[in-house]
Amino acid sequence: MKFQKSFTFTLLSVAIAITAGCTAQAETASTSVTAAPQQIAFIKNCKVIQQRAMTTDEFAAYQRLEAVEQQMEELHLPLKAFEAEMEQHSERMAELSDLVHQEDEHSIRIDKVKMAEQHKLAEEIHEITERHRPHFAALEQKGDEISDIADDFTDLLEKSAPAGGFDHIQVISDSGKTTECYDGGIKLISRN
Repeated sequence: MKFQKSFTFTLLSVAIAITAGCTAQAETASTSVTAAPQQIAFIKNCKVIQQRAMTTDEFAAYQRLEAVEQQMEELHLPLKAFEAEMEQHSERMAELSDLVHQEDEHSIRIDKVKMAEQHKLAEEIHEITERHRPHFAALEQKGDEISDIADDFTDLLEKSAPAGGFDHIQVISDSGKTTECYDGGIKLISRN
């Protein structure tokens, strides 16, 4: 009986973790900048210490990065259905977990009908997860590709970075745009 409950919670936890991870990855990737950024800002202590035009190589790398991020967004679309299915099943699993084992100060009662329903629901969750496994794999592969291209882009930018160092880099397409940075978890905004 404990095994069944443990198996169900483990399966559900894995499915939710995968969903959360893929969602986070896709949301991170979906943050896009305009199609033709023109400036790179090097920021230190939430102040722009250098702002300059992108080189041709930097802009080409940036365009590759944007193209792969767009592909990531497209790969994320089927996972919205997965998330909706998993949310519905998660809620039902939580309800069943409360109903399977009922306890008072003198006895423990196990509802075998609810336990069978819980087991069937766990199998459905497993089937949903298996059905979406190719989507997870494609997202993971695209995430790795984004990471590689982002590393190449960052390497290009760091070649011409200010001598005193920087905290982060921001791509700016509008010279009047504000820059954002975080210091100790506090969002700070600086006007260029």
